[in-house]
Amino acid sequence: MKKFLLTILVALSIVLIPNVSAKINVPEKTDHEKVKVYLFWSSTCKNCHNLISYFGDKYDAYEDYFEIVTYQVNTDKGNSELSNAIAEDVGEDPGYIPLVIIGNTYHVLGWQDSLGETIINEALKAYQDENYTDIVKKAIKDNNLSPKAETIAQAAKEESISVKDEYTKTDITEVYENHSAKKGLSDGAVIAIVFGVIILGFAGLVVLSRK
Repeated sequence: MKKFLLTILVALSIVLIPNVSAKINVPEKTDHEKVKVYLFWSSTCKNCHNLISYFGDKYDAYEDYFEIVTYQVNTDKGNSELSNAIAEDVGEDPGYIPLVIIGNTYHVLGWQDSLGETIINEALKAYQDENYTDIVKKAIKDNNLSPKAETIAQAAKEESISVKDEYTKTDITEVYENHSAKKGLSDGAVIAIVFGVIILGFAGLVVLSRK
């Protein structure tokens, strides 16, 4: 019985304890311009929604270093034309989303949560790069385009994506009127609960072993 309970507790600890995130090295603030992290997305793309939700919850910690600029490609012709031009510039097939662009050194197609910290680190790296070049800005000028850019907060609001109510001074351009979205437990609370369950389980094992 004791071995069975111990096996269950170990299994729970492996499954429930969140993975430890890779370290993000935040550089010192300098007079370098803020890096633009460009997101090309669609309202019909689930991965795009997941990406917006991810950064809407974490972006404020890096507001002094980069800002996220979004272009919705399925409702604006200028945004779609810009997305296609940028895709060709970086050697990707036009039309695939989500597409994230940082300077002239990093881009990624698609989304999974494990990419989040990579994108953050690449943006911080670009912030420290004296040769940082904004290829999206250049493409807009070279192709004489008139895209409609939005902040990540605006994109989230349009799609009713639940993100933090309080946005950054650089990212937010309007205040949400509706703060009724339900919020789940924070990561810290989840970790505390999991460890509490594990500790209680081991305590139960100790009691059983003494009987």
